[in-house]
Amino acid sequence: MSWIEELVKTYDDNEKIAGSFDIDDKYVLPPIGHMMQNAQIEITLDGQGNLRRAGVVPKEEKETLIPCTPASASRTLGAVPHPLYDNLQYVARDYELFVKRNVSNDKSPYMMYKELLKSWVTSSFSNIKVRAVYTYISQHNMIHDLIDKKIIYTNDDGTIMDKWIKKNIVKPPIFDVIPGNILKSFVRFRVDLCNGTNPDMWKDREVQQSYIHFFQEHLEVKKTICYATGKMLTPTDKHYKAIRYAGDGAKLISSNDTSGFTFRGRFDSGNQCVTIGYETSQKAMNALKWLIRNQGKNYYGRIFLVWGTEKIPDVFSDTEYLTWPERKKYDSIRPKTMKEWANILTRTIEGYRHNKSKKSKVNIMIMDAATPGRLSICYYQEMDHEQFIDRIERWHVAGQWRQHSFDNERQQSLSYLGVPLPKHIIKACYGDSISENKEKMELERIFYCIVQGKALSRDIITSAINRVIKRAIKAVGKEWYQWYQQLLEPTCSLICNQLYYEKLRKNVMKNKFRNEEVYTVALDVNNTNRSYLYGRLLAVADKIERSTFLTNTDRLTNAMKYMNAFAERPFKTWQMIQLKLIPYQAKINKYGGKETHLIHEIGSMFNLNEFSSNDPLDGKFLLGYYCQSYEFEKQIEEAKRLKIAKEVEKIQINKSKEDNLL
Repeated sequence: MSWIEELVKTYDDNEKIAGSFDIDDKYVLPPIGHMMQNAQIEITLDGQGNLRRAGVVPKEEKETLIPCTPASASRTLGAVPHPLYDNLQYVARDYELFVKRNVSNDKSPYMMYKELLKSWVTSSFSNIKVRAVYTYISQHNMIHDLIDKKIIYTNDDGTIMDKWIKKNIVKPPIFDVIPGNILKSFVRFRVDLCNGTNPDMWKDREVQQSYIHFFQEHLEVKKTICYATGKMLTPTDKHYKAIRYAGDGAKLISSNDTSGFTFRGRFDSGNQCVTIGYETSQKAMNALKWLIRNQGKNYYGRIFLVWGTEKIPDVFSDTEYLTWPERKKYDSIRPKTMKEWANILTRTIEGYRHNKSKKSKVNIMIMDAATPGRLSICYYQEMDHEQFIDRIERWHVAGQWRQHSFDNERQQSLSYLGVPLPKHIIKACYGDSISENKEKMELERIFYCIVQGKALSRDIITSAINRVIKRAIKAVGKEWYQWYQQLLEPTCSLICNQLYYEKLRKNVMKNKFRNEEVYTVALDVNNTNRSYLYGRLLAVADKIERSTFLTNTDRLTNAMKYMNAFAERPFKTWQMIQLKLIPYQAKINKYGGKETHLIHEIGSMFNLNEFSSNDPLDGKFLLGYYCQSYEFEKQIEEAKRLKIAKEVEKIQINKSKEDNLL
C-alpha cells in the first residue's frame, strides 16, 4: 500500500494549509473529518440564531467545506446526517409537512441530525457559531422561512414547486442551480457576529478545529494496527467516495459488500482481511481528491495523476505551454527559430531540476471505474525526480516539429516548435468520431510512453500517416490549412519520435549513449533518402500548380489529388503528375522557372535504381514534403519583408529630398 503511504506523506507536508481558502489552488485541501460538497441554499444568522437573510448560492461559489462522519461521508442509502450542513430533509424541522415519510417508527432524518448537532453543541468543544445554528434549526421552520424569503416557491395546492411554470415572470435562481426536486437542496450556514470575524462558517478554521477535537473525543473505538502505516490507530471500514469529482459514487477502498465475494470465502468480515486507520483514510483520500482537482487530468472518468514533493512539469502539456505558460502578448518576444525553442526548452527543464532534494521522487497514478461503485488503480509507479524530468525532456525533444496553436485572445494562429497536445495527436490519428473508450485507451498508451521514456507504438504512427495521405484529397481552400496544421504537423512529430528512438536504439547497441535528433523542420538539402526526396518533389509540384491560382483557390492540386497513389507507387505516379504539370510550368517559367530547376536538382540526387522503383514510401516522405513546403513559406515571407524594407527606404529617400528642398 505504498500509494496510501505516499498520499499520507503528501497530506502531512501540506497540513498547514488544510481547510484554508487563502491559497491559489482551485480546490481546498480538506482537514481530517471534512469533505467538499456543493451547496445550493445559504442561510445567514446572527449570534443568537435569528434569521437575517437567505439566498441561492451561485454556481461558481457552490463548493463548500463541510464536517462529516465516516458514515455520512460514505452514505448511499438510509438516513445518515452530516454534523452541520446538510440537505433540507435533515436541517428543516418542517420538512415532513411537505413530504410524508413511509416509515413512522424510526427517527426522522431531522431528529438524527438535531441529536448529532446537539452532542457537538453540549461538548467541551462547542463553538458560538455552531450554537447559533442549533438554536435556529430547533426553533424555526426553515422551509417556511425560505418560502417567505422567496427562495423556494409553492404551487396553488401548497406543495413545493419543482419546475418554474410562470413564463411571463423571470425564473428565480433556485431553478437554475438545482433542476428537479427542490427539497433535495443542500443548505449551508453563515453566522454574522458583527465582530469582524468571517461569517462564512465553512472557511472558519476555529469551527473546523472545534469539530475535529469533538469527533476525536467521541470516537471511542479500540485501536488496531493500520496496514498502510504500521501504526496503532482507530480503524474504519467506511471510506470516502466522490474521489474523481463531486457526485462520484466509486470508492477505492470498500468492504461493505457482505453478500458478494469481496472477502467472503476466506474471511468472515472485512476487518479480518485488512484494517485501515480512520486518520490514514482521511488523509489519503483528502490528499488524493485535492491532487486530482488541482493537477489531475480527467478524461471521461479516467484519471491521470502525477505528483511529487517538488514542482514537476505537466505530462499532457504541449511544448508551447511547457515553455511559454504565460502566453506572452507580443510575437516579438516569442521564440521563432529552432535554436531559440531548443534553448528555452533546456532552460525550462533545468528550472525543474534546480534546488530539488536528493531523495525527491515522483508518483504516477491512473484510476478508472469499471462499475459505478468501484474505483481501481490501473497503474501506479514511483520514480526518481531526475529520471522523470529526463523522460519529459526526451518526449519534447524526440518529437520536436513545427506546430500551430490558436490564440483565442487575438484570434490568430501562432506557430511553435515542439510536440502537440496528446489529444491533438489522437485526433490526427483517428479523427473527431473516436469513441470515449478508444480515446481513453490511446491517451493511456501515450501517457505510458511519456513517463516510461519509450517510443510510441508503430500502429499509432501508421494510423496517422495513412490518415494524412488519404485526407489530402479534401485539402482545398481553408481545409488545406486544417489538413496542414491539424494532421500533417502532428504526424511529422510522430515520425520524428519514431526516428529518434530508432537512432537511439542503434547508438545503445553500439555503446554510444547519445540523444540525437534525426530530422528537423529545416530543409536538409543534402539528404538523399529516397522517401525524403520524393516528398520534396511532391511539395515542388504542389507549389508550381498552386502558384498559378489567381481567384479560384478552392481547386485541388494534382499533387494533393494523387498523394495516396504517390505514397504507394511513387515512380509511376510521379510520371503522371509531371505530365499534368506541363501547362502550369509553362505559366510560371515566365517569371524565372526556379521551381523547374529545383525538380531537376532534386531528381539528380536520386540513386537511379531507387528512383525507378515503385516500392511504397515510408513516413520520411511526409517530412520531405513538409520541409520543402516550409522552405517555400520562408522564401515568401522573406520576399515580403524585403519588399516592405524597400518601400520604407524609398519613402525615407523621398522625405530626405523634400527636406533638402525646404
